[in-house]
Order: sequence, then C-alpha cells, then structure tokens
Amino acid sequence: MHDPCDGRINANMTKLELMQSWFSRVWVDGDASALDEFLSPEIADDTEFDGFLAPRNELPELIKIVHQLVGPFEMEVIRFMEGDDWCSAEYVMTSEGPYGITPVSVGGLMMARVKDNQFVEMTTKFDAFALFEQLGQLPEDALMACLTGQKLTWA
Repeated sequence: MHDPCDGRINANMTKLELMQSWFSRVWVDGDASALDEFLSPEIADDTEFDGFLAPRNELPELIKIVHQLVGPFEMEVIRFMEGDDWCSAEYVMTSEGPYGITPVSVGGLMMARVKDNQFVEMTTKFDAFALFEQLGQLPEDALMACLTGQKLTWA
C-alpha cells in the first residue's frame, strides 16, 4: 500500500490518507504504539467497538495473532467513501501466507467517524471465515456446507 504521508498523522491528511496510514502502520507494520496517534483520547482502554473489541487493549494482541497466522501481508483500499465526519473503506489483505506457502486474499470493510484527525468510532467487518478456509483451518466451501445444514466435525 502506498502511504502518501509516510505514515505520520498530520493536520492536512485527508480521511483516505488517514485510513491508509491506519492500515499501513497499525496492521501491516504491526505498530501497536501508533494506536495513541490514531485513536481519540475519547476512546478509553475498555471502550468497545462492534460490541466486542476494545482497540486499545485488544488490538495489539490481535495484530500479533494475524501476523502469526498469515505472515507478512499488504492491505489495499479498493473503495473509499466519506461524508461529513464518517468514512468507509473496502479493503483487501493479501499475503503469500505463512512461510510463503499458503496464499491469502481476504476482504473487509471499515467504517469510522473521524474527529481532529483521529478515530472516535469505528466498525469493521472482516471475512475471517474465508481467511481460515484459505489457511486450511476450515474445509474449502465450509460456508456453503454450513448453509445446507451440514455440521463440521473436528478430528
């Protein structure tokens, strides 16, 4: 992902540049220390987004887990929209997979409310089901099997 601002937040950044920098620094580079730059002080340590994720406390561990699962990866914003203080990005995460042997290409969506060039609210949707299928942790077409009523049996 091209980062037009070298990753550092500045007052002249557009919402698109802010979001691209978020993906680049926090996710691709795994820089959890950058959370304080991206997240508004209004977001406390235990503030939850999407009803389950407290980004200041839980994102650092989630970032590590994702890196362990997929290895080095890139993220690209493929669609972006904004209106007033909200913005939305559809993105794709690509990787050669762990040890370069299990290619991964998974999409997601992030919506965020921005105030003073920081995120004050966000919601994300990531196709974790597809990720685990591509990593071989779920059988191919597992979602279709589940939709037919079949049960997955773990050996």
